[in-house]
Amino acid sequence: MNPLRHLTILLSGLRQRAVRWILAHRVMARFPTLRCHPTAIWDFGYQDLDAIQLGTGVSVLAFASIVVYKHSPRSPHEGRLLIGDDAVVAEGAIIRAAGGTIRIGRGSGIGQYGVVVAANHTVRLGVPVLSGPWETVKSGVDIGDNVWLGAHCVVLPGVRIGDNSAIAAGSVVSHDVPPNEIWGGVPARKIKDVPGPRS
Repeated sequence: MNPLRHLTILLSGLRQRAVRWILAHRVMARFPTLRCHPTAIWDFGYQDLDAIQLGTGVSVLAFASIVVYKHSPRSPHEGRLLIGDDAVVAEGAIIRAAGGTIRIGRGSGIGQYGVVVAANHTVRLGVPVLSGPWETVKSGVDIGDNVWLGAHCVVLPGVRIGDNSAIAAGSVVSHDVPPNEIWGGVPARKIKDVPGPRS
C-alpha cells in the first residue's frame, strides 16, 4: 500500500473518533445525570445540541447509535430527541431522530438492537430511494411512559405507543399501540392486555 494512502486512511479514522468523542462529551456535559457507555455513538450537527433533551438518570448502553439532525435537506420536519427520566437505550440500539421527533417516555426501555426511526425513505418510480426526499406523511415516533420494547424490535415512523405497553422481541411496529397492551409479530398485532397487579 502507498504510505501516503495509508497515512490518509489513518488520519481519517482518527478524525472520526475525535469528532464522536467531542459530540459524546458535549451531550454528557449538558446532561450530567446521563449514564453513557464510552462505545455509544452520538451523531448530531454540532450546533444542534438543543435538539436533544434528556431527563435525569437516562442510560445509554454499549454500542448504541443515536443520530439527531435538526435540519435535513430531505425533510421539512425538524429532527428532535426527547428522552424522559430513567429511560434506557440498550446495547446496540439505533435511534434515528432526523426528519421528525422521537419521544421516549419516563421509565421506558429500548431493548438490545432495537431500531426507532423518525422518517423513512420515499419509494416511488423514478425517484432515487437513497438520495431522494423522505416520507413526510408519517414522521416521528412517540413512545409513552413505562413502555418496554423487546430485543430486535423495529418501530417505524408515525407510530405512537401508549403508556404501560410492551412490544415482544423481534416485532415490527407499523401502527399505533394503545396504552396497557402487549403487542408482537411482523407486523405487530395485539396479543393481550397488560395484566393488573397481583393480589
